[in-house]
Amino acid sequence: MEINMSHRNLKFCAAAVLWVAAALMSAAPIHATEAKTTAARPPDPLVAMFVWWNAAYKQKDGFTAEAFSKYFTPDAVLRVNGKDRSVGVEELASHFRDIQKRSDSVVIELPFLDEFASPSGDMIFTHHFVSARENGKPSRERVMGYAAIRNGKISLINFVSVPDEPAASEVKK
Repeated sequence: MEINMSHRNLKFCAAAVLWVAAALMSAAPIHATEAKTTAARPPDPLVAMFVWWNAAYKQKDGFTAEAFSKYFTPDAVLRVNGKDRSVGVEELASHFRDIQKRSDSVVIELPFLDEFASPSGDMIFTHHFVSARENGKPSRERVMGYAAIRNGKISLINFVSVPDEPAASEVKK
């Protein structure tokens, strides 16, 4: 009887060790793949556009229809708080040149507070801040909404924007 119990214990221990080893071996490649995928993944179309936008704002001729067409479809709509602010890349460029002229600075704060994409990738949802300074006065808006993506470009930005308190670092400037 003693031999059978030992044999059973040995089989149980061997099975447990094999199970743990198999679990560890199968988990390692998944984590390694996820890390590589995340690190190698280029920014989504919305983040890429905002990175460009922040740089373009600082350039006198940064906002052109040609530049917007790298990120937006020709018929793209910018909708904020239920109102279409611009339709098409020409209007987008004009709209943001006007903002550029009347403000001292505007920064879309990256990384976003929250962001996720639909399973198909054709909708990107975001929650972020936009900080600005106009006539020396700081302001900040909390923005939430989504971008619709068509053929890798933004076809619609539909955001809700509400005033928020400027960041403490902006108030002191």
